[in-house]
Amino acid sequence: MGLVFVIISVFYNSFVWANNQTDWAAPLHNAQELLANERYEQALTAFKKQAERNNGLAQFNVALFYDLAWGIARNRSLACQWYEKAAKNNMPVAMQALGQCFYDGTGVEKNKKFAYNWFSKAFEQGIADAACQAGELLLVGDGVDIDIINGQRLCLEAAQQGSIFAQSKLAHWYFTGQYFPQDYQQAFNWLQQVASIKSPESAYLLAQFYDQGIGMDVDNKLALYWYEIAAIGKYQQAYLPTALLYWQTFNKAENDNKEQLLAKSYLWTKVLSLSSEEEKEKEIAHTLFAKIMEEIPPTWIENLDEKVNMYLAKPSN
Repeated sequence: MGLVFVIISVFYNSFVWANNQTDWAAPLHNAQELLANERYEQALTAFKKQAERNNGLAQFNVALFYDLAWGIARNRSLACQWYEKAAKNNMPVAMQALGQCFYDGTGVEKNKKFAYNWFSKAFEQGIADAACQAGELLLVGDGVDIDIINGQRLCLEAAQQGSIFAQSKLAHWYFTGQYFPQDYQQAFNWLQQVASIKSPESAYLLAQFYDQGIGMDVDNKLALYWYEIAAIGKYQQAYLPTALLYWQTFNKAENDNKEQLLAKSYLWTKVLSLSSEEEKEKEIAHTLFAKIMEEIPPTWIENLDEKVNMYLAKPSN
């Protein structure tokens, strides 16, 4: 919700609308206030009133109600219909959202060519993420003819403009050698910019540089730090190395930090055992958990299990 309000505030304060449109934000102050106070039914009515007057910003807001289930059941089909109205009213972020509708085929019939066209239009209007979304379709040749050079160019432009989506893609592609020549230094450079809880896959890849000593000395401390960032972001591949490194660090530690290391070993091993669908990982978790239980005070378990359950109940980013 907070991110959406930031996005909306940008549109409220920054855009001059094409086709001699009057200020779309001014009539929406009351609706926005109702939304901020979580008076969803009244807010939706207020936004719809302005949307029916061809207010593109109001149309985008109505789409968000249906897409994000603000006070109502989620209805992707209606969301995409309203995104289309706003997109055709020259609303850049709605163009990107409509492209995603066609890309996913949720709410509308899947059509990658239409997705590419709307992503391209969104980028032309300043939405950096959309450039790499269009670029990836060119790289794959999905719905459009393969065009490696322009696909690479679009994703590089998006990344250089600060798109976390594009930066994450580039890091992965340089790391694996997909669509770009394998280049660990380039991968590392992009990962340093983007790795965070908001990009757990990138955090996991960065951890591997430190864990495996790719182009550098092995650094278990930094590897553990980034594995845990990925794990906090619910990137499941990070659970096993996080649990193992905490346990290894606990066994090597000789300071007052041992209690925290032991608790973290328990937490991530329990998360792994409850989350993994891989038999080999389950076996490792079972063996590791048995060793941890020999060390951990029984009085800790109830509190730690509560933390595990709270973590697992949270939605993924």
